[in-house]
Amino acid sequence: MTISRGFVPGVLLLLIACGSGGGGPTGGPAKDDAAVSKGVVDYFQKTVTTPGLAFKVTKLEDSEIPGWRKGNLEVSLGQQTQNVAFYVSRDGHYLFRGDAIDLTVDPLKQVRDKIKLDGAPSRGPTDATVTIIEYSDFQCSFCARIYTTVETQVLKEYGAKVRFVFKNYPLTAVHPWAEDAAVVAACAFRQGNDQFWTMYNGLYSKQSEITKDNLAAKAAEIAESGGIDVAKLKECIDGKQSLDAVKADAGEATALGVNAAPTFFVNGRRLSGTMTYENFKQLIDQELGAKG
Repeated sequence: MTISRGFVPGVLLLLIACGSGGGGPTGGPAKDDAAVSKGVVDYFQKTVTTPGLAFKVTKLEDSEIPGWRKGNLEVSLGQQTQNVAFYVSRDGHYLFRGDAIDLTVDPLKQVRDKIKLDGAPSRGPTDATVTIIEYSDFQCSFCARIYTTVETQVLKEYGAKVRFVFKNYPLTAVHPWAEDAAVVAACAFRQGNDQFWTMYNGLYSKQSEITKDNLAAKAAEIAESGGIDVAKLKECIDGKQSLDAVKADAGEATALGVNAAPTFFVNGRRLSGTMTYENFKQLIDQELGAKG
């Protein structure tokens, strides 16, 4: 099974599922931000009664839908916070949660536009018909199993028809050395694309041997046997010089709605959960057929 990164409590999921119904603007007089915000908070305080929950409208602005504004409801429980997007009529009469969907825009292009490919570790031609992006965690055992599927079946079968791009998505809440390993891999990438893939292969193939305490030593072994400058790697790791790059990958994943590792996007189509070679093949063949 995939492993979730999120902590989202059930009560916050309940919030997303319940609440006021939709509807159109009533034509009544527009309310100011303070009045609208108060109405939103008052409503959810009455409908979601779990002790300790705090509600706050953090942003209201004009939306792309005539007669409506959009905002963000921040829901907090102790140190945990969930943001819920909503739309509200200008008169404060109706509210619906979620994002408005523009049916004239290709949703797969919207996904692809959110993913930064320049400066990311990649294999295969940049003009390949199919681009596969993986968001993954080096400590995740399921990720290691999918690594084998990708390496020995997917990339071997499709060759130059596919470009493969890796992004770090360490599940820090459940994997104590995942972020450290991501920093290691990103430090290797600072020495070059080939150096990254050497470290990537080493971390997954030696995953069962690695602990938080011996990660640095294992990384040095992988580096030394794979032609990576060990001294430069150690300097980068000790200074966490690649941590910002790791966090940027994770932030990008969050913006895409990723909440489990591994998660793949095949030309923008999400693949998570059950991931067999046949699952990859179906999506890749679909894209190759569409572009053929």
